[in-house]
Amino acid sequence: MNYYVLRPDLTPYEGIKVTKETKLEFSNDKVRQKVEDLELIVESKIEDKKYVSETKMTIFLKEGDILLFERENRGYFLPIDSIGTVDTAIKDLQALALALDGDENDTNRNEETSS
Repeated sequence: MNYYVLRPDLTPYEGIKVTKETKLEFSNDKVRQKVEDLELIVESKIEDKKYVSETKMTIFLKEGDILLFERENRGYFLPIDSIGTVDTAIKDLQALALALDGDENDTNRNEETSS
């Protein structure tokens, strides 16, 4: 029996680390956002043929939180899942492979996506 992991979402996002001094504003067709005083205030309006959804949300931030940025949709968002840099992800996966298989490289080339 071998060990397998679900492949992570490797979408790269721009992001910022929040400090007490962080102030920013962003808006697109879907959201208006403001960060100030360790609060992310999000107002969104989504219109569809069958419904209209309007929301206003305040997310309480702490220093060191990382906000990721998605220009086309959500704007700034506080990720639910654990995040890290590309270097951290590589080190974590190599450590997992070494712990499970004694080898940090996939010698069977299973990293290639099968069609």
